[in-house]
Amino acid sequence: MPPDRCAPRAGACMYFFYFYPLGLDRPLHCRPWLSWALMGVMTVAFLWGQYFPWLFDIRPWNLVFYAGASPPWTAVTAVFMHAGWLHLLGNLVYLHVFAPPLEQRLGRPRFLVFFVMMGVGGNIAHGLVSALGLLGQSGVGVLGASGAIAGLLAFSMVRLFDARVQIGWWVLAPLAGQNRAGRTLVPIVAAVGLWLALQVIQTLAATEAGTTTSFAAHFGGFATGLFLALALGQLEPARAESARIRAERYFLEGQFHAADGAWQEYLERVPGDEEALLAQARVRHGLGRPMDAAELYRSVFGNRIARGDAIGALAVYREARRGQSEQYFRPSELARVAYYFEKQGNHEAALAAYQSLFYNYPDHPEGHRALVRVIVLHRGKVPNAAAARHFLEEARRHLPPGGWRDYLAEELMESAGDHGEPAATPATQLP
Repeated sequence: MPPDRCAPRAGACMYFFYFYPLGLDRPLHCRPWLSWALMGVMTVAFLWGQYFPWLFDIRPWNLVFYAGASPPWTAVTAVFMHAGWLHLLGNLVYLHVFAPPLEQRLGRPRFLVFFVMMGVGGNIAHGLVSALGLLGQSGVGVLGASGAIAGLLAFSMVRLFDARVQIGWWVLAPLAGQNRAGRTLVPIVAAVGLWLALQVIQTLAATEAGTTTSFAAHFGGFATGLFLALALGQLEPARAESARIRAERYFLEGQFHAADGAWQEYLERVPGDEEALLAQARVRHGLGRPMDAAELYRSVFGNRIARGDAIGALAVYREARRGQSEQYFRPSELARVAYYFEKQGNHEAALAAYQSLFYNYPDHPEGHRALVRVIVLHRGKVPNAAAARHFLEEARRHLPPGGWRDYLAEELMESAGDHGEPAATPATQLP
């Protein structure tokens, strides 16, 4: 679908306007194998048709779609055939830019089905124009992926409505003394709108002189792509993606209030997205709202615990601790963190979690248990005599009679006997 444009006037060409898309401002997170495969199939089909048509029993021209004169399945095969190098290369450029982002968002099976449907929609539209004898194309066949690619443009305009396209352009207007070229980043809606306007202009010009370009296929594919995008509700995920991208950009720019609002908008559309919840927690740290950040961390922590992802839950806790939000975790949550660290053999991290639990909830039963574990760890796995004496003093102040106080006294008495320490140990003085 080469977008070279010429505006005729009195039989002469007054100006040329060429533009090609060079890329979208949307990063890819996986390799677009299907898009590459489609490009490969088109290239191989073109080489076969141009240079080796005798290789197979079927001839390439039998794959072209002629309305009412060829099998219905040729409406599909014609999508992958091209008439010349410029025809092929122009379509490959558009396919390279617009196909991978949609493949990533739709998934390969759905993308392939939609691509074929848009190509067939374009070919059927050409068939109607040909049958009606319009645009000087009576009885003319159609081949090429232009209809499918026009559909990709329409689909992208909906699914990626706030994306921007980098276009390379060239304006040649000899009578005006203009010969300019460059690159410009424009909103995708503007780029597709410009493409569509040029199609309309050329179609109107073609009604007088006729054309070898199937503008009907372009319009048919475009209409099919637009219908599919709207009918399948692609505007809603597009709005969610737009909010997420704005939130990430605001955060990098240090606009934390704007980022918080954008993340809130995204989470209203995609509730429960854990990465988004964590990102919003970081934003709220930047706003100096550690308690609000802790609420988000706790939500993700609880979700991961519920599905048995202890490692993921501990990662959330570590991040919350770096932001000093762990003090807002509940006693049961901090106790679970310490338990998982001990189970992993990470006694230093368990000790830190127990200490946090005790300091934040010194009079809570879980805080009492944490204090006992701190003393036991300092006398065993993480030896520190001075720290052990300090926390024994804390135990005298905070542990009620009986229960953990008696347990600790017995534990220390037994430990003293095992190591041959004198009877007058802190353990005997605890009560």
